[in-house]
Amino acid sequence: MTAPAAPSIRDRRDGLAEAAAAIAACRPADAPSRDLDARIARAVFPALAALPPVEPGVWQGEDGSRVRALRYTGSRIAAATLVPPGCWIDTEGSEVVVAGAEGEWSGTHAVEAIALCIAALRARLAGPP
Repeated sequence: MTAPAAPSIRDRRDGLAEAAAAIAACRPADAPSRDLDARIARAVFPALAALPPVEPGVWQGEDGSRVRALRYTGSRIAAATLVPPGCWIDTEGSEVVVAGAEGEWSGTHAVEAIALCIAALRARLAGPP
C-alpha cells in the first residue's frame, strides 16, 4: 500500500479559497443552513466536490451510499469537529475563540455554532498545509 500523495500547492490554494468562501458565507447567515453545512464540508473535505450532490449537504458516494455533512451551523458539537488538533475552544459572550500554540482565531455570530464554524475555519486557514 502506498501513502496518499501530499496535497499540491494548487490543492492547498483551492482549499484555502474554499475555507475563505465558507467563512464569508457564514457571516451574513441568520440561521443554521444545510447549504452552509455543505459549503463548510467541501472546504474541509475537498474530495466531496467530485461526488454528485443529492441535496444540500448530501452527496452520492462512489458505491451508491450517501455521504452527509454534519450539521455544523446548527450544532456546537458538530462545529467543534472543525477545530484543528491541538487547539481548544473558549467562549466569551457572543464571541467564540479557537486557540492553540500558533495563535487565536475568533468568530462572532448570533448563532454560537456558526461563530464556532467561523473561528475554526480561520484556525484551519492559518494552519499547516
